[in-house]
Amino acid sequence: MELAMLLALLGAARALSTCRSLDLEAARRKRIEAVRGQILSKLRLLAPPAEPPPWPLPEEVRALYNSTRELLTRELLRQRAKLRPPDDPDDYYAKELHRFPMELPGEGEGVGPGDPGLGHLWEGGGNNARELGCC
Repeated sequence: MELAMLLALLGAARALSTCRSLDLEAARRKRIEAVRGQILSKLRLLAPPAEPPPWPLPEEVRALYNSTRELLTRELLRQRAKLRPPDDPDDYYAKELHRFPMELPGEGEGVGPGDPGLGHLWEGGGNNARELGCC
């Protein structure tokens, strides 16, 4: 009796359920159709164009394509040669050495209060600038 009641309730629960099993293949087909529709709308077409008949390319077009392809290949090789490090390591490093003496903060001229440089302009607020006659 209890088992029959449980099966009846289970059947009723299934009838009330709004979940359906998911068909992944149907969802995939719908997504493909949606993308096709987006592409067609971007191209402002109502339907996909018909396949063009295969005809032989004119020799001028083929020659232009091949020459452009060869030109791009040569340019690519030339750019790669520029990017490649030189074979001689001496060509890679600088020939001259330039030294720039650097001073630690506080060692240079005009960096602190009382220094004769511009350091006295940076301390304090606007009152100091008025005293110096800047404003």
